[in-house]
Amino acid sequence: MKVHKNRHFKRIIKNSFWIILVICSQNVYAEFTSLNIGLDYRLRGISIENNDFQSDTADHLNYYSHRARFYMTTWLNQDVEASLRLQSINIWGLEGSNTPMTRYPNADGTPWVEEAFIHMPRFAWEKIDLIVGRQPLIIGDGLLVSDDQLGFNAIRARTQLPQYSWFPWKIDVDIFTAKIQESLESGDDSDLLGMVLGTDRDKSRWEFSWIQERNDADTPYTLVNTTYTAARTFRQFYGIRLSSNLKDAYYKIEIALQSGDAVLQRTGQPDQNITLEGIGQKLELGAQTDSVKFGRFGVNAVYAVGSGDDAGTDNIDESFNPTFGKSWDGLQRTGYGTHYAATLSKAYDRDNPFGTGTSGLPLGYSGIKTMGLGIYSTQKVRWTGALNYYTFESRTKPLGKNDLGAELDAHITYRYTGFVVFKVGMALFFPGSVYGDTASRVTRYNLETHVHF
Repeated sequence: MKVHKNRHFKRIIKNSFWIILVICSQNVYAEFTSLNIGLDYRLRGISIENNDFQSDTADHLNYYSHRARFYMTTWLNQDVEASLRLQSINIWGLEGSNTPMTRYPNADGTPWVEEAFIHMPRFAWEKIDLIVGRQPLIIGDGLLVSDDQLGFNAIRARTQLPQYSWFPWKIDVDIFTAKIQESLESGDDSDLLGMVLGTDRDKSRWEFSWIQERNDADTPYTLVNTTYTAARTFRQFYGIRLSSNLKDAYYKIEIALQSGDAVLQRTGQPDQNITLEGIGQKLELGAQTDSVKFGRFGVNAVYAVGSGDDAGTDNIDESFNPTFGKSWDGLQRTGYGTHYAATLSKAYDRDNPFGTGTSGLPLGYSGIKTMGLGIYSTQKVRWTGALNYYTFESRTKPLGKNDLGAELDAHITYRYTGFVVFKVGMALFFPGSVYGDTASRVTRYNLETHVHF
């Protein structure tokens, strides 16, 4: 009888467990009917021949890198949205202590939090859109601010100003503050602040931005040909951006002014206070049309330039250099040119392909001017081919030379389904006279697979 009672008791417990599990699952389903879960995965193969630009060496840089981004979003109710995104990134075969130093918290495949925030679209008086937590943050196309899919710990509020009869324009306001580095008691913090005023006029969009960077921690600072330690760096940017999407054409114009100061520590000498100045300008335009022979056919052009430092002004740094401007796409730099990846101040660093903190330019050179022209065609919806050509110049020329080089890019994109995309491409970079007489062509091959589900 004792054995029979034990079996009966176990059977009751087992059945009760399954009943509770079913009830819980039904409750969970009821609470999370709006739950959205997905994964973005990208595998990228890179092969670079002559990575050091020198013809007298036979060097190669070949690797596979992947990036997996798992996300989960849900509306807790009609007023609160919660979002979580984890990211894993690494180079195949490099784990643990062998991983390169990058701008990401981990590059060995270990997942880290890219986003974790609460979104309240009707926070106050049903007019303020508030986002609190680690979140994506990009202003415009990222000329001044972009998290590069790293995420910023920030508080962001967006709203629309009241409209009056004497001022018919609708003005929207975007304000944010981000903590880049916290030092707790020492006060050596790094912060990012910003405000953007925007308005839509007919088919155009105007944006006026103010961005402030403050870094009170000791950081390397290169002035002309010497690298110092900056005890404090303060930058402000005032920008104007105009963009328009017409029926079969678009254009983007952006201008930003830089101001600020920095305190440089000099061994055995008093600290040096320098004034920061500079200007950045960018113009992009394009047009497209349908043709019988070439399918959807388009052209685009770009002119972008950032000022460089004048070596003749010892206490002024005129190089335009936003710290948080868009410059990375995973473990690869992004910009104009698949390989050189030029921004207005930074480019591919042949000596440190994965690291941050350097401009990628030879010592003494600063500011980059880019001119580019591209064409593309989409065939039968699934196939898109593109060809782009860029030229690069430095705004400073210490040795009387400022030719950084030119690049020719070609790639083909194949959309296998709405969930899987393949891309194959080749880039030819021709180093300019800045890199010396022995510099020779760099060939880069890219193969990518994108999966979204």
